[in-house]
Order: sequence, then C-alpha cells, then structure tokens
Amino acid sequence: MSDAEPRRRPQQERSKSRVEAILDIALGLIIEVGAEEFAMREVARRVGVPISSVYQYFPSKTAIIRELAKRNFEHAQVAFEKELATLLVETNGRPTVERAVDRLVEAHYDFQRENPAAHAIWAAAQADPVLRALDVTDTKRSAELITPLIMIVLAPMDPSEAFALALLFAEVTSGTVRLALAVASPLRDQMIGQLKVMMIAMMETVQRKHGRQ
Repeated sequence: MSDAEPRRRPQQERSKSRVEAILDIALGLIIEVGAEEFAMREVARRVGVPISSVYQYFPSKTAIIRELAKRNFEHAQVAFEKELATLLVETNGRPTVERAVDRLVEAHYDFQRENPAAHAIWAAAQADPVLRALDVTDTKRSAELITPLIMIVLAPMDPSEAFALALLFAEVTSGTVRLALAVASPLRDQMIGQLKVMMIAMMETVQRKHGRQ
C-alpha cells in the first residue's frame, strides 16, 4: 500500500470519531501553518492521542492530505450537481450559453468563498509531488460533471469534444476563482465578470464553428 493511502478504514464508532478528530485537527493545522510545516506529532498532541494512534490510520502527512482532498472534492461534487440540476429545472432543460456560464462560474465562486479550507487543501496537494496528480484527477471529474450540460447547450456535440471544452472550463474557472479570492473588491468582482465574458465568448465561438445558433 502506498504511503499516500490511508492505512485502514475505521469500523467502530469510537475509531471513526478518532479519525474525524485527526482530520479536523490536521486541516486546522494546514490552514494555520501550511502543509510543509504541519507535523503528524502535533496532530497527535492536539487530538490527545499517542503518535502511534495517528499512524495507525494514516502512514504519512500525504495520506492525510489525500483524504482531506478527497472529501473536499466529494463536497464540491454534491454542491455542483445541485446547482446544475436547479439550472436545468429553471430553464426547462434548455439553458442559454450565458445562463449556463453564469451558473457554473457562480457555483465555483460560491463554493470556494464559503469553504476557505478548500484552498488550503488545494495548496497542500500542490506542495506534494505525489498529490499533484490528484488535482488533475479532480479536474477531470469536475469536467465530467460539466460535460452533459455543455452537450445540451451546444447540441449537437461530440462527447469527446464536449469533455475537452469542459476540462478547459473547469481548469480556467477554478484557477481564476482562486486568484480572485486572493484579491479585494472591486478587482475581485471585475475578475469574476471578465471570467464569465471570456467563457461565454469561448462557447459562442464553438457554436459558430459548428453552425449552431
């Protein structure tokens, strides 16, 4: 088993509670001191357990960060699926390019703004070479969520082409939102507005290329 994977999954409620405490404390430390500085021994101290109890479930810091990143993505997935479902209901299943882009960008923005820990987890994963591939995997999964919507908005469209467009959308939007949240308004609002303009223009260019109006 890789040191980036949890050592074992808890079965009993007491063990589950301990794992949750370990993850909560680790996340707080990552936010407090950064991924490079947080230590397994300090996690154990703050949880109030021997260091061996932490290693019983997580063989390394990388394994902890991986688990936090996995949970963060699952949380984001639920939020995005809800937003996309609401959009389709509101538009009777036929959203315009402008409406789709606005909802997708706002969904990314709202999630990252309301979950500041998400940025800390992302930065922690980027700092670890083993986990950088995890960010690519999560971006692909985000694109898989967006692809069906793009195929509706730009129908008819080849699934592979739609996925490529969704992948670009997910990567550019996520990165721009992170940067926007690092600056103050009005620059932040201007960046989000320009991001929407850019994404709308990109999708409308695809429409024109394929003769879709």
